[in-house]
Amino acid sequence: MQPIWTPKQAQFIREGNHRWNFKGGATRSGKTYMDFRIVIPSRIRERAGKEGLTVILGVTKATIERNVLEPMRTLYGDELVAYISSDNTVMLFGEKCYALGAEKLSQVSKLRGSSIKYCYGDEVADWSPDVFGLLKSRLDKDYSCFDGTYNPQGPTHWLKEFLDSDADIFSQVYTIDDNPFLPPAFVENLKREYQGTVLYDRYILGLWAAAEGALFTTYPDFTSDETKLHNGIAHVDASYGGSDFTAFTCGRKVGDKIYLYGKLWNRHVDTVVDFISQKTHELRCSPIYMETNADKGYLGREFQRNGEQTRMYNEYQNKFFKIATFLRKWWPNIVFLEGTDRAYISQILSYTEAAEHDDAPDSAACVCRILDRR
Repeated sequence: MQPIWTPKQAQFIREGNHRWNFKGGATRSGKTYMDFRIVIPSRIRERAGKEGLTVILGVTKATIERNVLEPMRTLYGDELVAYISSDNTVMLFGEKCYALGAEKLSQVSKLRGSSIKYCYGDEVADWSPDVFGLLKSRLDKDYSCFDGTYNPQGPTHWLKEFLDSDADIFSQVYTIDDNPFLPPAFVENLKREYQGTVLYDRYILGLWAAAEGALFTTYPDFTSDETKLHNGIAHVDASYGGSDFTAFTCGRKVGDKIYLYGKLWNRHVDTVVDFISQKTHELRCSPIYMETNADKGYLGREFQRNGEQTRMYNEYQNKFFKIATFLRKWWPNIVFLEGTDRAYISQILSYTEAAEHDDAPDSAACVCRILDRR
């Protein structure tokens, strides 16, 4: 039986034949089902036998499996949609494709010097901008084509700048109401959940919106040079349960810039102590700073048992004042290391005085405060 397309999906089938084709906007709005059903198979078959690579890019290989390959396997079976092999390839409709993470430039080294005939991109707004820059230089054949999906973020995001450029782009914005097959009660519950927040504009209306009262409205720069962090310091903002996040930050001041690496977990700090110790050694960042207000030095003693140098302190500054003073002061001159969690950066870009979660901006501000005073 032929699928019934929504009006927005039907428009893409008619008009989405440009070099760059994007579908962005609300969650559960029907952006991707059509890709799995018709777009990806037809693009691959149209270019069979032509020169160049076929590539599936996502934030990580795990997200490619979850967001792209598993839904397609449900439609077509294992014979037409295989699993990702150890060499980062996957057979799709008889075509060898590369499945690569787009979080760091080093993850897509295979693309250097190669032409790409077709690329499907998942969650493009969460990629490293350097990866997207490399991709643009590799789609160099007349028949090269890109299809991508994204969830909108702040209005100064690098992807928004590209979508507003004069490149050969077909771009659609989906709202939650563009999917007539969703149960009305589900739609109303989703709208109610996000009502009054920036997420309503982004995930319901599909807008590139900044949080009202947001302190940070410009998207940061990135570097692949981890030596910029060497001989820096580290900081942990710990969660001991509930809805709080554990935020981990490494940082170093070089001239008029501060280089940061950030990681964010929605879990108890005990579960990530070993990772933090390993990462501080890898980036050569020591000592590890942490406050003692809540845990009376418990976390510091745990790191000391791991042989780590620590600096424990009693926090005395108001959190909003600290973030607004030190992180905002340095924000125009902060460069993040590739591999920093997108959720870490998103929490900073969504931060307001009334934000529900502030762990990442708090940890980053603590690092900036320490480095600012040196």
